[in-house]
Amino acid sequence: MKRTFMLLLSLMVLLATLATVSAQDRRRHRSRFGRKSRTVAIIGGGAAAGALLGGKKGAAIGAGGAGLYAMNRPAAKRHFKHRTRRIGTVASGTALGAGIGGAVGHKKGALIGAGAGAGSSYLYTRRYRRHRRIN
Repeated sequence: MKRTFMLLLSLMVLLATLATVSAQDRRRHRSRFGRKSRTVAIIGGGAAAGALLGGKKGAAIGAGGAGLYAMNRPAAKRHFKHRTRRIGTVASGTALGAGIGGAVGHKKGALIGAGAGAGSSYLYTRRYRRHRRIN
């Protein structure tokens, strides 16, 4: 089961990276979704895909990964407050860590993974905070 899950997950990532995108296509069109609704749809889609592949733990992994992507894309940086994005990133990292830890070590692994995911995603949000010194 684990091998099948990992094979399908890596195949999904491979297919997502092979999508063709035209750099010259600059047409702007109005989306049917609002910007915040799109973020929710990205996270929900990741959770649904993970749940189909790996049950509860897969849903946590999918939602966590999609949440990290959704909260750190350029549109989210423009339309969400910094505090909201930080909370979303830390919550997504916690879910991702708990899912991976639960897949490896059940309940105790999920707790350890959740702590590691929360800590590392918080540090990730702090990476751009550089103070300029004036000489």
